[in-house]
Amino acid sequence: QQNVVRRIWQGDHTVWNPDPTEIIDRLGWLTVTDTMREQILGLQNLAKEVKEAGFRHVVLLGMGGSSLGPEVLHRTFGSAPGYTELIVLDSTAPAWVQSVVDAIDPARTLFLVSSKSGSTIELNSFYAHFRDLLEAAVGYDQAGQHFVAITDPGTALEKLAASANFRRAFLNPPDIGGRYSALSYFGLVPAALIGVDLSKMLDRADQMRIRCGPDVPGQDNPGSWLGAVMAAGVRQGHDKLTLATSPSIASFGLWAEQLLAESTGKEGTGIVPITGEPLLSPEAYGHDRLFVYLRLEGDDNAAVDAALERIQSESHLVVRLDWQDRYDLGAEFFRWEFATAVAGSVLGIHPFDQPNVQSAKDQTDGVLDQYQSKGELPPSEIAGSLGGLLRQPMAGDYLAIM
Repeated sequence: QQNVVRRIWQGDHTVWNPDPTEIIDRLGWLTVTDTMREQILGLQNLAKEVKEAGFRHVVLLGMGGSSLGPEVLHRTFGSAPGYTELIVLDSTAPAWVQSVVDAIDPARTLFLVSSKSGSTIELNSFYAHFRDLLEAAVGYDQAGQHFVAITDPGTALEKLAASANFRRAFLNPPDIGGRYSALSYFGLVPAALIGVDLSKMLDRADQMRIRCGPDVPGQDNPGSWLGAVMAAGVRQGHDKLTLATSPSIASFGLWAEQLLAESTGKEGTGIVPITGEPLLSPEAYGHDRLFVYLRLEGDDNAAVDAALERIQSESHLVVRLDWQDRYDLGAEFFRWEFATAVAGSVLGIHPFDQPNVQSAKDQTDGVLDQYQSKGELPPSEIAGSLGGLLRQPMAGDYLAIM
């Protein structure tokens, strides 16, 4: 009745909020595949250049939206024969960083420095660490040729790429938020380097984009239908979206989790994504669940099929989305982006802002400042035992351990 789909395609920010701030410049994901098609040959040439230069590994340095899409692509497709192996580094845990160092030969490794803002402190730390290793391995003059930047225009990272002699710098369309960037340079550069067929994946994404178009009725529109189901579920108390998948596409949840949680979890409401959870018997679940099953044709689906049939037989809500092959990942990226935008509209949530990101950074800075000045962390504000905490929840609550 509110003509939401057509208004989204028209770029009407009032679908979500009367204030256009952070909306009108965040809708580039709707048409980014057009831009990326023009870059396929250049990306393929980069992959060929990297192979001919003798690189064995590509290490992606990134956090959040810059790393989760590439991680899903890597786990879904692996590396094609003759292409580099991708390692995604998105943790500052020293042991994890060291495990990457131990797995590579820096002299035969290409590093993707991937950040929309170009100023993420974790990323700067990664770069400084691996730059030192490379200068020791290949010398100062050659070290820059082992780095490729992916960032927005005008960032500090773009300037660093020029001054430090990076092999390449890819400047992403600036009107795309990090968690909506899987089909932009942030996803497609690493995809090209592991031998993913970019044309085929963008074809699937475009097929879904057409099906989600402004003139497609809601019940036939895969993106708006899923978004409406998710939002209606929240309104009826089914706010825990539990993602089940065929075994070989299980990593999709890594990306979908951030998309849903960071886009809708605000203003006291939202969709709680649950991924990677073992499927249990129906009585283990409350009625706050919505199950969404991504089913890949030809995969080992018997156990998941049986579990979800039992769950659905007990009146739990189950949605099934079928994939013909792994390249439907491109379509699914677009479907869930569109669905999340629609769900935000129905729930009255601005899906593109990040109201808690800066406050979390400020609080972290405060903790680190106290540790630096006093030699100890602030006392925890969580009182009581874990047992006491677990006795407090009511039906519909959830506990997240980070």
